[in-house]
Amino acid sequence: MIFADSHAHIDFPDFNQDLAKVMERAWESGVGYVNVIGTDITKTKQLLSLCEQFPNVYCSAGIHPHNAGRFPDITVGEILAAASHTKVRAIGETGLDFFYDKSPKEVQIEVFRRQIQAAHAAGLPLVIHSRDAEEVTRQVMEEEQAQACGGVIHCFTGSEEFAQWGVDQGFYISFSGIVTFRTAQALRDVAKTLPLDRLLIETDAPYLAPVPHRGKRNEPGFVVQVAETLAQVRDISLEEVAQATTENYRRLFGVEGFPHEEAQEKETPEILAYPIGRALYLNVTRGCTLKCTFCPKWSHPQVHDYDLTLKRNPDAQALIQAMGDPGRYEEIVFCGFGEPTLRLEVMLAVAREVKRRGDIRVRLNTDGLANRVYGRDVTPRFKGLIDAVSVSLNAQDEATYDCHCKPAFGGAWQGMLDFIRAAKKHVPEVTATAIDGLEGVDMEACRRLAEDELGVGFRARHLNRVG
Repeated sequence: MIFADSHAHIDFPDFNQDLAKVMERAWESGVGYVNVIGTDITKTKQLLSLCEQFPNVYCSAGIHPHNAGRFPDITVGEILAAASHTKVRAIGETGLDFFYDKSPKEVQIEVFRRQIQAAHAAGLPLVIHSRDAEEVTRQVMEEEQAQACGGVIHCFTGSEEFAQWGVDQGFYISFSGIVTFRTAQALRDVAKTLPLDRLLIETDAPYLAPVPHRGKRNEPGFVVQVAETLAQVRDISLEEVAQATTENYRRLFGVEGFPHEEAQEKETPEILAYPIGRALYLNVTRGCTLKCTFCPKWSHPQVHDYDLTLKRNPDAQALIQAMGDPGRYEEIVFCGFGEPTLRLEVMLAVAREVKRRGDIRVRLNTDGLANRVYGRDVTPRFKGLIDAVSVSLNAQDEATYDCHCKPAFGGAWQGMLDFIRAAKKHVPEVTATAIDGLEGVDMEACRRLAEDELGVGFRARHLNRVG
C-alpha cells in the first residue's frame, strides 16, 4: 500500500530539528508522496529545496488567506514566477478564512481571485482553504471559473452541501485528522457520501494530529490513520482507500508512479518541439489566460499529427534539447499548447540560445496579455531576441472579444491593445490576427483596427484550421 499526504507544512519551524527522521518514518509507514503547501509566496524557494532533498515530495506556491494582508498588490505574474518550477504542482493554499480574520475580508477575496487567475494561466490546480466562508468561497470560485482549473478543497470541515458542490465543480475533497476526532461524526457522515474517486487524505502537519496522536505534533506518517478512518466509515478495506486516494493524488497533481510498480504503463514522451513546414514550433506551457470557445486544445490538443498535451511545464533546458539544431529551420516559433509569455523567463532563455547559435528568426504567437499578467511592460525585453510577434486580436471590440475569448481576468481587451502598441517599439514585425467565421466578428473592422489605429500588420486566420 502506498499513501499520499496531499497537504503538509514540513517547512514550518516545528520540523527544523528532526525533519529527516520524520520523513523516514513516513516512508516506513507507506507514505510515498508528500505535498509541501505554500502559504507565503516569498518562501517558495524554501519549499523547492525540500522537494530536492526528498524523493516524491512536491509543492505548491501560494498565499494563505491569513497572509493575504501582506500581499494586497500581488500580481498574477508574480504568482506565476513563483510557480514556474516543475516541482510546483498547484497554486495555493488560497481561499478565505473568516473565522480568524487575520487579513481584511476584501483583501482575502482579491488575493484569492488573483491566485485563481494565476492557476488558469499556469494550467495548475488549486488548493482551496475555506473556513466560515462557504458562501463567499463558492461565489468567488464560480465568478472566476475555478472549475476550469480543478483542485482540492483541503482539510474539509464544511457542510455536505458544500462538499457536493465541490464535487460537482470537479474538485477533490480532502480529509485531515479531524475526521478521526470523537466529535466529528457529522464530518464522517459527509465522508461516507462522497465518490471514492474524489477523495484525498492529508495531515496538514504539524497541525491536527489524528487519533491516537491527538495533541502531539502531526507528521506525514500519520496520514495512514486518516485513511483507516475513511475505510471504517465507508466499510471498505484500507487497501481500497490507499489505492483510490493515491491514484486521485497522482491524477490531480500530475505525479507519476514509482518505477518499480509493475502496473505502471510507460508514458508517451511529451512533444516539446514540432516542425511544420520550414518552421519549428516550441510547446512552452500548458497554461493559458484565455478559454477561447473556438480553441480545440481544451478538448483535443492536436496540431497536425502532434498531440501537444503537457502534464507539466518544461524548463528551458528541456526545450533547448528538444529543439536540436535551430539552424535547420527558417524560424523558431513560440506557440504550442498554451500561452508562451506565461513562461517569460523560460521563453527568453530559449530565444537567447537560438540567437547565440546564429542569425535565426524567432517568432512569438501570443494572446498579448503579458503586460496585464505581469503588471508591467515586458516588451522591452524582446528587443534583439524576438523578430516577429503575432497577437490574437480576434475581435473588433471588447464585447465580441470577451464573448469568444473568455479571459480569466478583467481588462484583457485593453491590455491586449496596449501590448500591441508597446511591442511595435521593440519588435521589427508585429501582426494582429483574427479568425474569419466567428459569429459577430467583423473582419474588415478588425483589419482597420490593426492597420489604421494600431499601426501593425493584419492577418486573417480560418475557423477550425489549426497549424
